[in-house]
Amino acid sequence: MKMKRRTFLISSIATTAAIGVRQMFAVTPGTVTGTPRLKFGVLSDTHLDCNTRAWFRTALEWYREQGIDALIIAGDMTNYGCFSELMYTAQEWERAFPNDKAPDGRSVTKLFCYGNHCVLPESDWHRKQYPDPAERQKNVVALDPKGAWERAFHEAYAPVYSKTVNGYQFVGVHWTGHNAREAWFDAHAKEIDPSKPFFYFQHPHPKDTCYGKWAWGHDDGTSTRILSQFPNAIAFSGHSHFPLTNEETIWQGAFTSIGTSSLNYSGTCDYCNASNGANHHQGRQGMLVTVCDDHVRIERHEFFTNQSLGDDWILPIGKGATKPYEYATRIVKRVAPEFKAGTMAKVELVLPKPDKDGKTPPPSQLKVTFPAAESREKCRAYNYDVEAFVEEVTDGKPLKKWRTHATDYHLPPSKAGGECACFIRLADLPKKTGVRFVIHPVECFGKMGAAISTPVFTTPD
Repeated sequence: MKMKRRTFLISSIATTAAIGVRQMFAVTPGTVTGTPRLKFGVLSDTHLDCNTRAWFRTALEWYREQGIDALIIAGDMTNYGCFSELMYTAQEWERAFPNDKAPDGRSVTKLFCYGNHCVLPESDWHRKQYPDPAERQKNVVALDPKGAWERAFHEAYAPVYSKTVNGYQFVGVHWTGHNAREAWFDAHAKEIDPSKPFFYFQHPHPKDTCYGKWAWGHDDGTSTRILSQFPNAIAFSGHSHFPLTNEETIWQGAFTSIGTSSLNYSGTCDYCNASNGANHHQGRQGMLVTVCDDHVRIERHEFFTNQSLGDDWILPIGKGATKPYEYATRIVKRVAPEFKAGTMAKVELVLPKPDKDGKTPPPSQLKVTFPAAESREKCRAYNYDVEAFVEEVTDGKPLKKWRTHATDYHLPPSKAGGECACFIRLADLPKKTGVRFVIHPVECFGKMGAAISTPVFTTPD
C-alpha cells in the first residue's frame, strides 16, 4: 500500500511537470476578497426512491437558502433505473425552484448527469415490474435515455453537454456519453476560456486523481488525459460514495479533481477488509461552491446533522496560483493521530440472536472495541489497522491484519470521538489459540500513530 502511494505521488508530480499546458488563469491573484461571482451546489448519488426523496428535498431547501445559481448532480439520481425515480428528481427540483427560478426570480441552472444506476440495463426485475413491453420501454431509462431525460427535465439531451452560468462554463458527461468525450473536446476545446476556472462533472472519478490509484469507481483514464490539458479545470465526480471527511477527496495535479460523496449513504474504501459497525446512512453529504475573482471556496456540508464536515477548501486562482491540495505537499504536513495515554482496548465474542426456529447459532465474529484516537493538528483517525498476534508476541509477523474505518469516519468533527469497533470473523483465526490484537490509528493519507493492544483472548473451538 505504501509503495503504491509513493509511486502515484511521483507519477502525478512528473506528469504535471511534463505536460505542456496553457497558462493557468489570467486573473492576477490577490487577497481573498470573498466577492462571489458564482455560487453552486454539488450533490451526487442521491439514489432517489419513495423513501429517500425527502433528503433530496432537505438538500434543495438548504441550497435555496444559500442563494445558489446552479446545482450539479454527478450521477445516480435513481436506484433501479426507473423513470418514476428520475421523476422524483424532477418533481423535487420543480418544488424547490419552480420553472428553474429562485424565490427572488433569479435563474437556477440544472447541471445533472446520468450515472450507472440511472441507466441500469433491462433486467428480470424490470420485466417483472413492467410486464407489458410498451410500458417497459417508457419506464426503463436505459431503453430510451434521451427520451426519458427530455420527458423528465424538459430540455434537450446530449451525451456530453455544456452550459454557461454567470459567465463560467460547465461541461457535463452522462454515463451514456463516456465514448463521446474526446470528440466533444476536439470540437469545443477552443471555446473554453483559459482565464477562468471551468467546471467538469461526470459520475466516475477521473483515474489516478482523487483517492489515487486505489479509488473504487474510477474511469478508464480518458477524462484524466483530456482534462490534463486544462489547468483551469475543476472536475467533480461521484460513484464511490466516499465521504467528504476524507482529505484525499480533493486532488490537484495537472487539474483539480474532487469527489462528491453521496446524499444517500457513505461508502467504504476497498482497502478496508473489516466492518466497523457504523451507520453509513448518517453520511448524507454535499458541497457548496463559491467562485470569487481570486479563489474558489468549497464548503463541505452534512445534511443529516446540518453541520460542516471540516474546514473549507480554498483554491487560489490567478496567474501563478499555488496548488495547496497537491498530495505530495499535503502528506509532508500531515500528523498521525494518537491514542490518549492509558487507552485500553477489549475483545469479546459477538453473541448471535436466535433464528426463526428459536435456536441460537454459534458465534462467528469477534468485536474489538477501543476509544477513538485523538486528532492532532486537525488530522483525525480515518482508519485503524488491527493485527492479530499469538499470545504476548507483538513484534513478529501477525497472524492476520485488518484495516477498518473509524466508526465516525463519515461524521462531522463535532460528532467524532466515540468508541470505535472492528468486527473480525472467527474463521480468519486459528481455533483454541490465545490471540492479542494490536491497533494503530491511521489518518487518511496513511500517517500511523502508536499502537495499543487488547488482553489475550482465547478463540473458541
